[in-house]
Amino acid sequence: MTIAPADLREAHMRVWALLESGLEAHASWRDQFLLYGLLATVGFEDPFDETDSKVCELSDQLGLPSELVVGEVRHFIRQNCLWTTDELVAEMDKAVQLLAGYASPEEIVESLLDFSPYAKRPAVLSALRSVVVQRTDAEAFQSCLSQFKQ
Repeated sequence: MTIAPADLREAHMRVWALLESGLEAHASWRDQFLLYGLLATVGFEDPFDETDSKVCELSDQLGLPSELVVGEVRHFIRQNCLWTTDELVAEMDKAVQLLAGYASPEEIVESLLDFSPYAKRPAVLSALRSVVVQRTDAEAFQSCLSQFKQ
């Protein structure tokens, strides 16, 4: 049974209820959603689309079009899985490792600073500097970071 497009509120409720129960029951879901939330936090595109296996599974399970499921999952992530600046600073190694798969060092630095409130930028820069020093692409990051005062 597929829900008619006019019944979007019902579709929204069903997708969100399934996501919430899945997040309660599966640690791997929580971890994945936190990582997707990190990407959403700093303004990167979400790393999945209508062809993603989990999206197809949810779509089949709910009897809903995959485009609608994708939209609801992205909305759910932006509402529930966004990171604070303090979390970002504390988990900068995880953040840089994930973001490096989606963007260049320049884009990562710009995105992290665009996301960070001005007063927290020194902490973000400090955490970023300490993490990138250990990376194989440290030189590319250092050239981006050199324009900012220590």
